[in-house]
Amino acid sequence: MNENLTTRLLWLSAAVLLVAGFFMTIQNLRNVDTVSQRAKKSVAELNVLRNMEADMARYEAAKLKLEQLSDKHPVSLTGVLQEALPGVKTDEVRDLRKDLGSGWVVRQKEIALNDIPIGKAMEFVQKAEKQKLPWCLAKCVIRATPRVAGTGQVVLLMEAVEKVE
Repeated sequence: MNENLTTRLLWLSAAVLLVAGFFMTIQNLRNVDTVSQRAKKSVAELNVLRNMEADMARYEAAKLKLEQLSDKHPVSLTGVLQEALPGVKTDEVRDLRKDLGSGWVVRQKEIALNDIPIGKAMEFVQKAEKQKLPWCLAKCVIRATPRVAGTGQVVLLMEAVEKVE
């Protein structure tokens, strides 16, 4: 009878383990979606961090190039404007500075050009962008003038990086 009892206990243990394994499998299948979503979220966050790291590397490379320039101030937009559009009067709406740290600032200058040929305004932008420490066009608003075709008011927001000493 001892052998019979041992056999029954083995079969009973196997049945209990089989049922326990079955329930654990069901529980794990329920958790697969949650774990999968967490893994996908972690991968997405890692990609964001890698992109941020690449951006930071580009910013550091640009900063090194700017530090090597002999003149760390952008040219006067008024001078570039007079060169590109002689005789045109402007309304400087605002001149802002944003601190970038390490002595660098972003200068933003908003300029309103009234009753000028639209194409001429873009010539000014091109000249400003070709300077050694370039001004970049950040925003452009064009309002057509009904009196003369191809002319209007152009409001430009130009940006440049500058070293403050």
